[in-house]
Amino acid sequence: MIAASLLVIALIITLLFDNQREAHEREIRAQGVALARVLSGLSLEQLIPSDGGPGVLKAISVSRSDDAFAYASTASPDGSTLHEITAPGVVVPQAEQSSDPRSWLGASEYALPNLKRNVIEFHAPVFDDGQLTGHVRLAYFTDNAGISQQQLQFFAMLALPIFLLTPIFFFFLRRELGPLRRMGEQLGGALQEGNLQRIELEASGELGVFIRSLNDFLERTGGRFAELESEQARLITSTKLLSYKKTRIERILESLPETVLVLDDTGTVCYANTRVAAVFGKQIDGIIARQPEEWCKNDELLQFLNNCSGQRPADYLSKSFEFQPEQDPQKTIAAFAYPLFSPNDDSPSLGTLIVFRDITLEVMARNARGEFVAHVAHELKAPLNVLGMYSESLQGEDGDNEEFRIEAHNVIRDEVERLSDLIGNLLSITKIEMGSLAIDRQRMRLGEMLEDTFEAVKRGARRDDIKFEIDLPKNISPIVADKALLRIAVNNLLTNAIKYNRPDGTVSLSVDESDGELKICVRDTGIGIEAEERERVFEKFYRSESEPVRAVRGHGLGLALARNIVQLHHGDLAVDSEPGEWTEFTIRLWKDAEAIKLAI
Repeated sequence: MIAASLLVIALIITLLFDNQREAHEREIRAQGVALARVLSGLSLEQLIPSDGGPGVLKAISVSRSDDAFAYASTASPDGSTLHEITAPGVVVPQAEQSSDPRSWLGASEYALPNLKRNVIEFHAPVFDDGQLTGHVRLAYFTDNAGISQQQLQFFAMLALPIFLLTPIFFFFLRRELGPLRRMGEQLGGALQEGNLQRIELEASGELGVFIRSLNDFLERTGGRFAELESEQARLITSTKLLSYKKTRIERILESLPETVLVLDDTGTVCYANTRVAAVFGKQIDGIIARQPEEWCKNDELLQFLNNCSGQRPADYLSKSFEFQPEQDPQKTIAAFAYPLFSPNDDSPSLGTLIVFRDITLEVMARNARGEFVAHVAHELKAPLNVLGMYSESLQGEDGDNEEFRIEAHNVIRDEVERLSDLIGNLLSITKIEMGSLAIDRQRMRLGEMLEDTFEAVKRGARRDDIKFEIDLPKNISPIVADKALLRIAVNNLLTNAIKYNRPDGTVSLSVDESDGELKICVRDTGIGIEAEERERVFEKFYRSESEPVRAVRGHGLGLALARNIVQLHHGDLAVDSEPGEWTEFTIRLWKDAEAIKLAI
């Protein structure tokens, strides 16, 4: 405030000084012009004293008391100085006279070189009897305007009340600002404590109205802050709960055996579990936050995914799609789409859950079931047709023929046995696959069982051109097994050796015993098995497409049942063959001690 007061005083003095300088300059110009005109009316003799007296120019030099006079001189028409009166230190500059009469009377401003002060010069021509006899020059300083003693006293009297008003104004201002300062201190303390409290301050007038309004504002603000803090706490709790639920859902989706994708309402992937690499060959980072067009190369699957976006729950139809992934065409993947929506809102779905499931085994099982039904139907149809044909023939005239009746009897018996074997094998395989077949393990003499089975097959064979050989060592070690099931397996191997043997062929049964295992070998000299078919012969209903095999009736279940029975006994059934020469099936059964050793 003191600085402002001093600035105001300085500004006033500056304005007054400028006004003084302008008034001084106006006065000089008025006096100079008037004197120049007066001097131009005198003759040259009057202007130049002849007796060395003071003369007119000297009187002009002392006419002012403010030291504004610079010089006064008279000059000839050619510009040479005739007479001059100067202030101390002033050197009259050389004048250049112009031939133009219009420039003889006038005024000009310039700086004196030796003093570096500005002067204003008034010049006028001097005539005598109408003839130009010289020039008169009169100059005054323009920069010597100052403040007189009286003016300085006036300025001091003017500045004193202004300067005295400053502390008075400061006192009243401080008194008025005191409540505001205390209010600021209370607000600062309340902010440091983190609590907006009422301002306990008495004030009147507009400040009192302001404090009351501020207290009302603080109360409302405090209430709003309390509401916001409560809302913030609720939001934090809700956020943590949602985060927990989200994490739990993601863990659940991650633990599923299927591949899971979640598309938002724009079709962008917003979640994927780690199993996407197995289906699409891409990591999660290459799928998340991307449109299906950016990572899906299967056009049909891409169309399926695009059709799942933006549907209303009421219009939604359950969708599924099957495809083979590029990186593993042998697999079959099924995609199932489920909408994500609010049950109480009919707006478009919030997104779509896509589940990718590997249904390769299901497809294979479905195809196998179809093939199984077709094979069973075919195997049942052939003997039933034969039975139906012979039954009709027996009812006709052919039934009176004794030889035909005997032939029909034998054929019907064979077909019934064929049907019985087929149904028995089907039941046994089904029980084994379902795990419902109970194995009756007992200690048994393997040699006696093999000899009885061999003799029974030999008696039942309807081929007189087959030679039978058996080679069983004495004192074969007893084993623990299901005698009935093991008998079926050996019986099926011997039966196949007879059916697929060539004329005058040989069927042999042998046993080879070592310290850890027993080998039961069934060998024939039949049509043999090609190398690429040796594993497939153990598949259900599989039969070779070769002509010699198709010429023999069969249903393709004997070897499959035999291997299943051997595997139930923790053994192994293998085949070796030379096409067109021989075939040998080998059953390997581990002894108890060796089985325990292998298990360990």
